[in-house]
Amino acid sequence: MMQNIAISLILFLATIVQVSFLPIFFTGRSVPDVTLIIIMVWIARADFNSVLKWAILGGLMADIASFQPVGLNVFSFVAVAFIINSLSKRFLVPQFAWKFFMLIILVLVGTTVNQAIIGFAAGIDGQPSGLFRHIPEFFGQGFFLKLLYNLGVFAILYWPLKKLDKIFAYQNNRVVIKR
Repeated sequence: MMQNIAISLILFLATIVQVSFLPIFFTGRSVPDVTLIIIMVWIARADFNSVLKWAILGGLMADIASFQPVGLNVFSFVAVAFIINSLSKRFLVPQFAWKFFMLIILVLVGTTVNQAIIGFAAGIDGQPSGLFRHIPEFFGQGFFLKLLYNLGVFAILYWPLKKLDKIFAYQNNRVVIKR
């Protein structure tokens, strides 16, 4: 129960920081996706079914806080979580250096997939030429800055989230004596 509350609070605070605090320092579309990075780190460390509810909750919070259509970030986060989980099960290795390098690649893939889904959904307006109209602006200079910023956020958040996972694992494995 406490673990669910803590994770919900972490996702809520990450969304608030992403939407209200980070746009002060980053311009336009290059604001890092803190909530997405947290979900990608958790999905690479756990299985898809245990993180699915957090991907949905994080996407819902991101939709509501950023005033986007409800469900856009939910769909995007779930799709990214599925892809990252599939790739991490195939390519993550036990050695620490290679594992961190592969996680960097997974963050780049997840950011690209997220931007592609949001860019595609922004172009859907009922016109045949509208489907792919917004994709070039999503993959412009701001996209490469976003990749760089997401990697920076990943490097900052990886070790605290790893420590938090160890704390949760310790609390889940402790023995409770009933009298």
